Formats: sequence, C-alpha cells, structure tokens
Amino acid sequence: MNRHRGFTLVELSIVILIMGLILGGLAMPLSVQRENGRIREGRQQLSSIEEALQGFALSNGFLPCPATPTSGGLAAPAGGGCNVQHGFVPATTLGLSGARNDDNLLLDPWASPLRYSVSAADVDGDGNWDFTSPGEMQDVTMQLLSPDLAVCSASAGSSATDCAGPATTLTNQAPLIIYSLGKDWSGFSSPDQLENVGGNLGGGPSGTSYRVANDIVFVSRQRSEQSGAEFDDLLTWVAPSNLYSRLVAAGLLP
Repeated sequence: MNRHRGFTLVELSIVILIMGLILGGLAMPLSVQRENGRIREGRQQLSSIEEALQGFALSNGFLPCPATPTSGGLAAPAGGGCNVQHGFVPATTLGLSGARNDDNLLLDPWASPLRYSVSAADVDGDGNWDFTSPGEMQDVTMQLLSPDLAVCSASAGSSATDCAGPATTLTNQAPLIIYSLGKDWSGFSSPDQLENVGGNLGGGPSGTSYRVANDIVFVSRQRSEQSGAEFDDLLTWVAPSNLYSRLVAAGLLP
C-alpha cells in the first residue's frame, strides 16, 4: 500500500523562514543597494590610490605633490615643496584610470574629486619638504623623519595641529592622507565632516572652487546619518612604518 508523506510543521516553518530572509533581502530599496555599492567602490579606489602613491615613492624616492585644478591631473611641485599641501590625487602622474571632471581631476563614485594631502614637515629646516622633495627623505634619514598629519576619531577638542588627546588620536604621524567627501560632498554641516575641509581651491578651466583641507588635522570615523552628526567621508592614510620599510627594502632609505 503506497503511503504519501507530506511536509511536517517544522519543515514548513524552515521553508517559510528561508523565504522570508530571501524576500527581506530583495525588499532592500534599490537606492540603498546602489549606495552600498558606491561605498565599496570608493574604498577599493582609495586602496588602489594608496598603493599607487607608495609605488611612486618606491620608483622616485619621494611622494608626489597634490594636483590642483590648474595642473591637469599632474602633481604640482613648487620650489622645495608643493604648490599646495591640500589638493587632489595626481592621477595623471600616477597613471590612474577613472572618471575625470573638466579640470581633469579623478572622481570618486559620487562624481566628486578625490582629495589628497601631504605632510609639509621640514625637519632639517632647509626649505625642502621632507616627503615630497627629491632626495630629502634620504638626507634627513629615517630616524629623524617626522610626518605630522593627524587623524582623529572626532573633531571635538581638536586644534589645527592635533587631536583633542590620545583617546581620539588615530594617528598624528601620517605622511599622506587620501579621502572622499562621500555622498553629501556638495553640502554638509556636521563638525566632523567640516574638519576635513575649510579651505577653497579653484582657478581651473571649469571655474569651480573646490573645498579642501586647510590644516593638518582630519577626522575618520564610522558612517552616521544621525541629525547634526552625519558622517560619510571615506579616508585612508599610510603609516610611516609601512612606507619606510618598503623604501628601506628598495634601498632608498638608509
């Protein structure tokens, strides 16, 4: 005698649970999925730029200067330092591909130019920036090099040269910082995001005046949409030990 076995209540419950999870994932708004994709793309882009900057240093013995709206995507050196300390990723100098704007500046996933800042430290006081002047890192020597860009977990209590204290200091010895202003690049007012800008840089073919940093203190923290405390900047930096070890291995630092 044939017997037909149906689903048990436990099996049905498991199927319903799985279907609920699948439908829940599909129910995520398309805009949220797209934004998450842009965030992933932005982080990958920063990682690629960081590697390209270190590769440039390994080939040349110094870091490239930031690009400006008038430099056409090229690094903009000047005298013993750079044309500006706070500008944009020199994508043409680094040979990076990607979308550009009318000033030939490399864009992030939200169509805003990627920012790039370098340390202007001059430990030996010879008028040459230690990290961007040819031969200067070797002259100063690794033991005396002292990059001074600071990254804090919050802007509260910080000054133009340092974080509020050890509890909020992620680093105060970065030789370079690369960052994206995120989705809300065209308008924001939270203190932590304002810490990453403060100056303006223009003069390029487009006539656009861009917001850039104006001191050596930056903020990097978890994303937030809380009113008054919004934060969606993506920021990365190179630890000096990583840069030095690679330069030493390449015979470019004693």
